[in-house]
This record gives sequence, C-alpha cells and structure tokens, in this order.
Amino acid sequence: MNSKMNIIGKNVKKYRLKSKLTQQQLCDKLDLYGLNLYHSDIYLIEYGKRIVRDYEALALAKVFDISLDKIYEGTEKELN
Repeated sequence: MNSKMNIIGKNVKKYRLKSKLTQQQLCDKLDLYGLNLYHSDIYLIEYGKRIVRDYEALALAKVFDISLDKIYEGTEKELN
C-alpha cells in the first residue's frame, strides 16, 4: 500500500475542510464520542502516517454526519 498506514486520510481531510473544521475542532468533536485524539493525530491520519482503528473511522463518520461508505469512498484504488 505504498507505505501508507490508512486509506481514508484524504477523505478525512476532505470532509474536515468541507465541515469547516480545524484539526483541533475535529478533535474536540471526537472527544464528545469518547475518542481522545490530538491535532497531531489528525494530521498523521490525513497524510496516511497513522493507523485508523475501526471505532475511530466510525466516530469520524458520525462527526461528519456521513456513512462509513463515504469515509471509504474512492479508496479501492489504494489496494491495487
């Protein structure tokens, strides 16, 4: 996978920007779901340098008010 640790980072960034959230604001919203991440974690996720756990992907989808399908949209090409 070209040394990437996740395949949803680009979508996380896309939906964060679409929601007009800073990385810190995203962390604050994730905290409401009991997920304690730092803005540096969000940066690492967005650039594929940190593994995203399944429950983190679900919390991100909830914060962005999208389905898990949307968070994984377009990632099929990462597996080739």
